[in-house]
Amino acid sequence: MKAYYILVIILTIAALPHIIAAQTLATNKAEAPTREQVYISMKEELLLTVDIYKLQVEIMSMIMDMQRLSSMESNRELSNQIDMLRKLKIYEGRSDDMLIAKLQEQLDYNRRELAKASMNLEQMEERIGLIEGKIAEYYNRINRSAELLLGQVQNDANPELPASILEALIRNYKTMAAAIVANGMDSDAFAGFQRAAEDYMKYLGSNSAKLSEVAKGIQARNEDFASAQAAQMQYTQLLAYINAFRELLQQKIMEKDDLQKRFDEMKQLPFGKTYQDRIYFASGSVVLDQEAIRILGEFARSVPQTDDYDILITGFCDDTPIGSKLKKTYASNWELSLARSSAVVRYMLETLKFPPEKIIIAGKGEFDTANKNTLDKQLSRRVEFRFVPRE
Repeated sequence: MKAYYILVIILTIAALPHIIAAQTLATNKAEAPTREQVYISMKEELLLTVDIYKLQVEIMSMIMDMQRLSSMESNRELSNQIDMLRKLKIYEGRSDDMLIAKLQEQLDYNRRELAKASMNLEQMEERIGLIEGKIAEYYNRINRSAELLLGQVQNDANPELPASILEALIRNYKTMAAAIVANGMDSDAFAGFQRAAEDYMKYLGSNSAKLSEVAKGIQARNEDFASAQAAQMQYTQLLAYINAFRELLQQKIMEKDDLQKRFDEMKQLPFGKTYQDRIYFASGSVVLDQEAIRILGEFARSVPQTDDYDILITGFCDDTPIGSKLKKTYASNWELSLARSSAVVRYMLETLKFPPEKIIIAGKGEFDTANKNTLDKQLSRRVEFRFVPRE
């Protein structure tokens, strides 16, 4: 926080020469204002400059916070973890509750940080509205002063008054009156109005009682325009920072909303369901016996009549190495386990007329993660059926 205020002070001091130069330039063509008026004007500009620089520092700090949040855990990593949990639930029928809790905690933290950033942005936009009001006040003062001069010239009935003066005042005033903070006041129109005002001073002559009033109006408009231009430049830069942050924030919100949606969908997915009956094989065999054919018939009648599920057919082996004779057909237990699931699938397609687009085939060799009783080799020589929710 101390560094923050030091930076604001440094930026303010750096802006002082520009403010003083603007004040000096504005008084070139008119009598000097009082010391009190100069101090009031400088104070007003300094306060506005400090407000803008403070906001610039704050928005840069907010951008850095957003980048820090992004670097803590990338969206790609979170997405990969959600995909892993999804596959674990669908294909293995289980979940990792610790990882789910960790992911939800991270998503909740991100959501809180983004909500805080959104609230800070809203508060900053309110403060920017105050700055816009101050800049608009400069333009309002310029236009009120211009209206007074325009009315004075329009009421001047002297036939010697050059028509070009009134025409220039009216033309340029219309452009000046349309000024808004977002675009600033047209400098060419302002300069044209001031030249017409100076021409009016020449027309009045040195003995006119109105001369001093017109000169003061020119001076005041020059001062206000110089102040408005300086503030407008800083304000435009501030808006660039704000818009960059707003785009970054919206992008992060959309990314986190998408991640949360996918995470919630993953949690709602049903677990992959394993059919209780299994088909067992003799050692080294891929032949379906009568019991296997009976189980397949019952399985066909139990399949859900919806398109929400695919059928995963997985073959297994025991840990007996492939013998020399069998090795001519199956290079390893991987091939043997896959041949068993293939024999089951062939019967399902040819005899039971299963739709082939619903079937997924797999072989896991002797690497049995479901059956812990590895001493009973018969239990390992099997094919399992699992109803897998379709992605």
